[in-house]
Amino acid sequence: MQKSEYYRALRSCQSQRPNENVNDWLSFFFDALKNIQNHLLNKLKQSGIETQLSLSEKSIITFIGNNSGCKSGDISKKLDIPSPTVKRILPELINKNLIEKHGTGPGTNSTLTHLLF
Repeated sequence: MQKSEYYRALRSCQSQRPNENVNDWLSFFFDALKNIQNHLLNKLKQSGIETQLSLSEKSIITFIGNNSGCKSGDISKKLDIPSPTVKRILPELINKNLIEKHGTGPGTNSTLTHLLF
């Protein structure tokens, strides 16, 4: 995602206030998310890890990539994966060096490792 493109789309929407149409910005935002997801999937394919991951693991990695700093409860709720399953998979992804754990207890959250980008 390029910073200048982001601000151009944002300014374009804001210039129409108070009745701004945010369609251009939303399109830009969703395109950026799709690019991030594609970039992540390409990195996984290149490293050969993708063939070793379950569908749930891939979904969790993609979700974390799009929602950096998310908590296990967020992952479980948004992906409709049982919480115990998410809590079992997260340490496995940490051990594979695909995600990083930050914090302890209820404040624990996850981000992608820098090795993926």
